[in-house]
Amino acid sequence: MSEVVDFWSWVAQERARDRTLEQAEEPPTLLDWLEREINVARETAFSLSIRQENGAEYWTGYADALEDLLRKIQRREVRA
Repeated sequence: MSEVVDFWSWVAQERARDRTLEQAEEPPTLLDWLEREINVARETAFSLSIRQENGAEYWTGYADALEDLLRKIQRREVRA
């Protein structure tokens, strides 16, 4: 009897795992990720500058660097 219970427990676990995999989001593309990171960096820099805290320059520079990379990728200037 224990084997039957173990088997159906395993079946339930596998079905739950399959449902979880089906519901998983697709990973973002590189361009989507860059755009999201740029937005986060700009918002963080703005928030820090409004609160007059240190670090806004870092986040602005980070966003600028990511935007440069994004433009180069879009112009196909970056090679693998």
